[in-house]
Amino acid sequence: MKNMILNKLKYTICSLVLLGVLYSCDDFVDELPISEISPEQFYKDNAQLEAALIGAYDGVQVAYSDFYINTGEFRSDDFQPNGANASRNSLHNSTLDPGEGYLRWRNHYVVIDRVNRIIEAENNFVGADPNLIGQAYAIRSKVYFDLARMFNDVPVFTKPINTVSEAKQPQTPYAEVMSNLVIPDMLKAEEYLSTVQSNYRFSKSSVLAHQAEVYMWEKQEQLAKEAIEKLITLGSHSLVQTPEDWQNLFLNQPATDQFPDGPGKVQMGPELIFSIQYNFEETSSGVARAYNAGAAVTTISEETELEWIRRFPIDSLGWATKYPNTDPVFSQVVEEVDTTYTVPLYGDWRHFACRNENATMEDGLGSAAFGEARCTKFIKNRVGLDPNDDNTDIPVFRFADMILLLAEAELKLGNPNVCLDLINQVRTARQLPLASQTDFGNSFEAQLDFLLIERKLELFGEAKRWWDLVRNDKAVEVMTPILNNREVIPFGEDRIVWPIFREHLLENELLNQNPGWD
Repeated sequence: MKNMILNKLKYTICSLVLLGVLYSCDDFVDELPISEISPEQFYKDNAQLEAALIGAYDGVQVAYSDFYINTGEFRSDDFQPNGANASRNSLHNSTLDPGEGYLRWRNHYVVIDRVNRIIEAENNFVGADPNLIGQAYAIRSKVYFDLARMFNDVPVFTKPINTVSEAKQPQTPYAEVMSNLVIPDMLKAEEYLSTVQSNYRFSKSSVLAHQAEVYMWEKQEQLAKEAIEKLITLGSHSLVQTPEDWQNLFLNQPATDQFPDGPGKVQMGPELIFSIQYNFEETSSGVARAYNAGAAVTTISEETELEWIRRFPIDSLGWATKYPNTDPVFSQVVEEVDTTYTVPLYGDWRHFACRNENATMEDGLGSAAFGEARCTKFIKNRVGLDPNDDNTDIPVFRFADMILLLAEAELKLGNPNVCLDLINQVRTARQLPLASQTDFGNSFEAQLDFLLIERKLELFGEAKRWWDLVRNDKAVEVMTPILNNREVIPFGEDRIVWPIFREHLLENELLNQNPGWD
C-alpha cells in the first residue's frame, strides 16, 4: 500500500510540476518529506499509534547515524584529520562544502512528518495514550532543536505533508523555532509522559535532560538547573563507581580470534538516560563506525591528548607534584630478567580507555603516537569495521553529562563553589583525584575553561564538545590556533552556523543560504 501511494503521488507531482533544474522528478520527490500514508489512513487506535511511534524511532536511527557524531564532534578540537578523505577533512577544518551529503536534512523531516501524524491523531479518537503522544512531542522537539542549532533558520512543519506545495516552505527564524516549537513541545512532552525511565525511548528523565540542554543553549541557566534537579529527584539514574562499569556504558566488543574474551555488546548502566538503539535485525550503523571504519581519516587530536596529560600527568613526578595525596587507580606489572614487580599507572584511565593501539585501562597509553590514535571508547579490536556492520548504540543523554551541565549552570548563576563540588562529584565516581580550588581558578573565565575541559574528557567522543564550544562562545577562540597550525584558514563567527545543503536550495527556491556560505 505504501509503495502504491508513493508511486501515485510521484506520478501526480511529475505531471503537474515543471522543474527548471538538473535532476530527475524521482530524485526531487524523494528529497521531500512526503507522507508515507494517505490522508485517509490517519491512526485510529493506540495499537496503530504504537506502530507509528516505532516507525518514528526507526527514522531517528537513520537520521542520526552519521549526523549526530559529524555535527557534535568533528568540527571541535577533539579529533583531527589523518588521511586524504576530503569530506571528513572539511569537517575537521570547518572548510565545509555546501554540496556535502552529510548536510542533508531529508531524513530529519521524514521523522518530523511521522511524529506530526502521531500528534495529529490525538484529536482523531478518544483515549489516545498520552505516553505515545508525549514521545512524539519529545522527538519533534529534539529534532527541531538539533536542526536549529546547526542551521539556525529552518523550515517548520507541524502538520502532515501531503503535497509538494506543502513541502516547499521558507525558513522560520531561529527564535521562533525555539520559542514556538522546541520549548513548547518539550514542556508538553513532560506533561504527557508518566514513564520515568526508558533506555531507548523518551521518558520523563530523558525529556528533562533534553530540557536542560535546550535551556543551557538558550542561556536560561536557572531553568536548566531546575530541569536537572527534577531529573535528580526522580532517582532513576546515578553515576557508576568503577572504571569497569564506566567502560561498560559504551562497550561493544565482539569476540575475535585475536581477542576471544570479548564480552559482546554491553552498553548498559545507571548513567545512560537515553540512547539511540541499533541492531542488525533492524537498522545498523551506530556510533563506532564514525571512529573505526575505513581509512584512518579521523584520530584523537594531539591537542586533546596533551590536555589529558596536563590535567592528569602520566609521569610519577608530574602526578606526585599535582596530586601528592592520591594514588592512581591502576598498577602496571613490570617484568625484568630476574624479577617481576608492580608500579603505579599514572594518568587518567579514561584516556587509556579511549585510544587504540593496545591501550587499555590496565596497561596505559599503548604504542600509538599522539595525533595517531583512533577513538576506541565504544568498540575494541575492530579497526577494520565495515561501515555498514555496526550495531553500537549512540548515547544521547548521560547522567554525568547532566551533573557537569548543572555545574555549568551553577557557575553562570554565581555559585562557583557548587560548580567545583559537582566537578568533584564526578571525579569521585571516577576514582580520580579531586580538583583543588587552585586547579579551578579564581576568575569566571578560568573556572569556565576548567569545567569545559572536565566535560571534554568525561564526554569525549559523545558528540558534546562542538556544542559546548558554540554554547559558550568559545568555538573561534579554541579552533583558531589549531587551524593555524594545520595551515587552514580559520573560520569566523559567520561560519559557526552550518551551510544549507546546496541541493535543498535548488529543490526549494524559498530557502536562503546561511550568511558566510554564500
